[in-house]
Amino acid sequence: MIVCSCAIITDQDIEEALIEIMSLPDAPLPTPGVVYQHLSKKMVCCGCAPLAVSTIYEKIDQLAEKGVVCPYACACAQGRLLKCASDTPAQKLIEHAPIVRRRRRTPAAGSGKPALAPV
Repeated sequence: MIVCSCAIITDQDIEEALIEIMSLPDAPLPTPGVVYQHLSKKMVCCGCAPLAVSTIYEKIDQLAEKGVVCPYACACAQGRLLKCASDTPAQKLIEHAPIVRRRRRTPAAGSGKPALAPV
């Protein structure tokens, strides 16, 4: 999906940048400005900013779930992004983002082995 049509940035570009940014020892808060700068791009009209924030927020969640990036660093970044996005259009997009159903391990009936169960 194209997030910024001015700079031609896709959600995949954002994901790749987040992997690199969040893997840094002192990773900065991955705001759209930080992500765009990492991609050597600039915001032109800033109309994509709310969508960029919500995409970054969702991608961080997906990367943590996949185990690609430290889940603690991701949770910290998400909390900081949500705090920075309060009272902005980005907050509304984050709050209405699709809920990712996480699964937890529970013992399967009679087998003693863990099975996936919806939370």
